[in-house]
Amino acid sequence: MSVVQVLPFLRAAGGAQMALDDGLLDEAEAVVGRRYTWAPPALSLGKFQELDVVPGLPFEVVRRPTGGRAVLHGEGFEWSFAVVFPEGSLGEGAEARHDLALPYRLVSRSFAAAFAELGVTLDAGREAPYQRSTLCFASALRDDLFARGEKIVAIAQARRGGRVLVHGSVLERRPPDELTAVAETLLGEPWSGEGLAGAGHVIDADMLWRRALARLDAGIRLVQRGGRLQEAGSRVPEPGEEAKPDDTAASAETGNVEGRDERSDT
Repeated sequence: MSVVQVLPFLRAAGGAQMALDDGLLDEAEAVVGRRYTWAPPALSLGKFQELDVVPGLPFEVVRRPTGGRAVLHGEGFEWSFAVVFPEGSLGEGAEARHDLALPYRLVSRSFAAAFAELGVTLDAGREAPYQRSTLCFASALRDDLFARGEKIVAIAQARRGGRVLVHGSVLERRPPDELTAVAETLLGEPWSGEGLAGAGHVIDADMLWRRALARLDAGIRLVQRGGRLQEAGSRVPEPGEEAKPDDTAASAETGNVEGRDERSDT
């Protein structure tokens, strides 16, 4: 049985989606993962991001409980996921107790491994400097995932009452021009980001999600046994793989991206 409780896929408006994630951050008693799409389209803002909203927009504007920058969400070009870790869910090992970013890294590297299984080669060991933008997919942050220079997964986190919420957005392709044009006017920056399509890939969302969940389950079990994820070049184990408590095997599949850490509100 998986250690991750997976909720059914949900298609709903942004306000309802964020209310559900906020509730999980307050109440989840097990590791919970869910995948969802936004209908109608929405622009989500990071917890501390400021924006003057005007009437008549072609999308809903909502605020995430996590940090980060503005993300355009909508069916046909993007989908989102959330994973909540209750306090103590990663065990009592040294890394689980002291590494506040461990849930974030587990999720990021689980997706990196899933992409590798599906034939997507991620950009690893990038030396590009930190990039700041009001638009999430024009920013380069630690452990975001890139392929052929395109940011394909953005990840942020929040902590509350001992729980950690990891939010993610998978950009499948450039959003429609009628959405990006308005976002550009609101945020004062040109849209940047073609996602997976810009990197030359079309990936089935359900398959990617299932494979990432399997890797996440294996990674959580490793950490619960006292295993460690190295700061760089680490991997999550194969599903069902036995790992010793000091397992720090390296892999080029991680997709770990170096840069300043602005993923969290803590």
